Amino acid sequence: MEYEADGRSVTQFIGDILVKIRERGIWHCLKRLLQELLYPIIRNISGILAYPFCFFTNTRFISFFVRSIGHLCVEPDCYIKEELLGMRPKYNSIVLALRGAVANQHLLNYWKRYNMRIIESPFLCFLLGPLSRNIFSGYNVYKYAFDYNPPFPEIQKRCYGRPPLLKLTESDRKRGWEFLEKAGMIKDSWFVCVHCREESFLGEVEERNRSCDINNYLPAIREIVRRGGWVIRVGDSKMKFIPRMQQVIDYAHLGIKSDWMDVFLSANCRFFLGSNSGLCHLQTVFGVPGAIANCVPISAVLPYGADDIGIPKLVWSNDKQRFLTFPEIFNSPASNYRLDSSFSRGNIKPIENSPEDITELALEMLDKVEGKLSYTEEDEVLQRRFKFLMNPSHCSYGAISRVGRGFLRKYANLLGNTDSRCFNKEESGRKW
Repeated sequence: MEYEADGRSVTQFIGDILVKIRERGIWHCLKRLLQELLYPIIRNISGILAYPFCFFTNTRFISFFVRSIGHLCVEPDCYIKEELLGMRPKYNSIVLALRGAVANQHLLNYWKRYNMRIIESPFLCFLLGPLSRNIFSGYNVYKYAFDYNPPFPEIQKRCYGRPPLLKLTESDRKRGWEFLEKAGMIKDSWFVCVHCREESFLGEVEERNRSCDINNYLPAIREIVRRGGWVIRVGDSKMKFIPRMQQVIDYAHLGIKSDWMDVFLSANCRFFLGSNSGLCHLQTVFGVPGAIANCVPISAVLPYGADDIGIPKLVWSNDKQRFLTFPEIFNSPASNYRLDSSFSRGNIKPIENSPEDITELALEMLDKVEGKLSYTEEDEVLQRRFKFLMNPSHCSYGAISRVGRGFLRKYANLLGNTDSRCFNKEESGRKW
């Protein structure tokens, strides 16, 4: 009996609870249980009481997950685009963003340009919090990034060709370039931001499968430099150091790292070479394309940006002693696995992309932004065959972003025997 998309049974669920009791103590668990029981009651009563006010003033209370940079990008982006596209009613939006808990305050300031009143007071956020989490006074922004079937692919298709919601200010552009010149970069040189999620991120223990090794990105970095670009490694100071290389700046370890500079770099790079982490969405809201390697869950292989390119981790089966084919993955719960424990229970393991695969991905994107990219008919067939394996239960199903050309060529044998003749060459009005 399954109760989650990762396939855990009720017995396993009860086992997880017993583990928590042993780890944290029964009183801690009882306290949490009491909170879980009382909060829904408080939340719904508050919503019912606030409903007349929300109805007559057309107001909704919104609580974006501002602690994470990825959610701070995707959730406001989708929320605003839904209104612009007529996919939801227009509301007077009151956004709760607890001061001191925001992943990037400078990015939040950019979102203030839209019709959203942002409340940062700790007292007011605590007081109004329940109003953002019920159907009477709030709006479900949980769906944008947490659901297994989010609306972003449909938003992505409808917004294709439109300008991004955010545009870098001239003041940010000016002071950003002043910093880069001090770091040794010639003004108006082009650069690529590089980032990969590491296990140090938030001290996580259940999503190590999303982490990867920056050393596998070094050949791609060298190739970008060989093509005349600079590389700026972004992230935080807990990350591994990278070797000193010409035209490479390890910004993650510079003492002058700041929120505004994070925004400038992501918004002003030629493209973003990353992994499946929240930071890979920052450039997207400013209209910069991303080349995203090591995607997990596998169903999230089609990235958020319409012009992005992604490649997934391969999945090794310990039982079969081989890589699982893509039909095997997409026809099983493994396609949506997020947690390390889910992979362990399935006796499977996601394998990082090789340096060669990441380099191929970076060069495909570089050719794309330089206007040199072309796809063969065989490339298009492989693309359609891969996307045909996905269904509405997969979180990037229907997205118009692409899977890497070199990756599909190299691992065409993992696509199975899907007959490409059943595919339409056009989907939702746009050619692959």
